[in-house]
Amino acid sequence: MTAADLGAVLALNGTAEGLVEPLSADRLDWLRLIAAHAVVVDLDDVPVGFVLTFTPGSAYDGLAFEAFTQTYADRFLLIERIVVAPEHRRTGIATQVYRAIERAAKPFDRTVAAVPTNTPAIPFHTTRGYTEIAKQHLPNGTTTVLVSKDLSV
Repeated sequence: MTAADLGAVLALNGTAEGLVEPLSADRLDWLRLIAAHAVVVDLDDVPVGFVLTFTPGSAYDGLAFEAFTQTYADRFLLIERIVVAPEHRRTGIATQVYRAIERAAKPFDRTVAAVPTNTPAIPFHTTRGYTEIAKQHLPNGTTTVLVSKDLSV
């Protein structure tokens, strides 16, 4: 992800309202600079998705990140957000991205994510081998499920 991608990524993020937190251009630019992975997924040179991940010790300031740090110290890779354009959902893009991220996360022993309750993301993660480790109540009144996948086996 480069600075030139920010407009497309912000537009994609807007298509996932209610599933991911809103982003400003400044916040997205900062996140891409500190992320372990800040990747745009293109199909025929058209951005159709993106992913952001963070490793322990990064400057990332999310609530779930803090909870995972308390639970796993430095042994995880956080999938902070993955967004796929609505017309490309359920086509295997997220599965391919998760496979790549999980391969990259092997040295950390696990991948983790915060998943909004009552969304298709819950069964997606369960099918991929993620297990619930906690629920997190957010300041905006919503709840997310903190999930983890052990990659050390």
